[in-house]
Amino acid sequence: MQYRRILAVGDIHGMYQKLLSLMDQVQFNPAEDLLVFLGDYIDRGPQSLECLDYVMDLCKQFPERVIPLLGNHEAMCLNYYDYELHKRSLMDNFGKQMVLVWLDNGGTDTHRQFQKLKRSELQKRLRWIRMLSNHYQVGDYYFCHAGIQPFIPLKKQRESDLLWMREGFFELYDGRNGTIVVGHTPTLVLKKKHWMDSDTPPNTPQFLENNIILCDTGACMDGGKLSCVDVLSKMFWQA
Repeated sequence: MQYRRILAVGDIHGMYQKLLSLMDQVQFNPAEDLLVFLGDYIDRGPQSLECLDYVMDLCKQFPERVIPLLGNHEAMCLNYYDYELHKRSLMDNFGKQMVLVWLDNGGTDTHRQFQKLKRSELQKRLRWIRMLSNHYQVGDYYFCHAGIQPFIPLKKQRESDLLWMREGFFELYDGRNGTIVVGHTPTLVLKKKHWMDSDTPPNTPQFLENNIILCDTGACMDGGKLSCVDVLSKMFWQA
């Protein structure tokens, strides 16, 4: 199928006003475009619930043209609520510590918002998160939240790497599996050798020579932005 644009949105992290502004600029056209969200809709920013609901609603309207992926923050959120449901039978203290990592990594405000929901409304959102895929591929473009193990075939990638991978991927990927489009690592914290045409830490998408497109431009960070990239033309929009 031919698309006019294949759009990838970086980590939103609860920045609802930036999301609205960005989508207004992009003018997504479901008749011609494909829109991929790279995960991390929640945490750190002030309006996680609104961001989550926005993406959910857009997917419901255009299920064939809007592809929402799982991020590591959604995975941590699910782990937390799975533990809450079964905690009477879980005795492993290390397991509990891993669950609480979510609250220590920006989940506190999200949790507070979720607590205000009726149980049925919360479960509806958790069910939607559980259905999210950890990757999407179209043509020569492979989308995932964080990255891949560079020398493992795409079909054999582990979810933990797709959600958490960082530096080893940037360093070692040789382009053999096409263009990998990711969020997860804010461009503002990239090592200088990965900056493209910049003398200061970039807050714009980065197009690395080894066929990696980095779309997380630090929406919830000081000086950061929320970005959407057309991977076909390398045009991008920011809010």
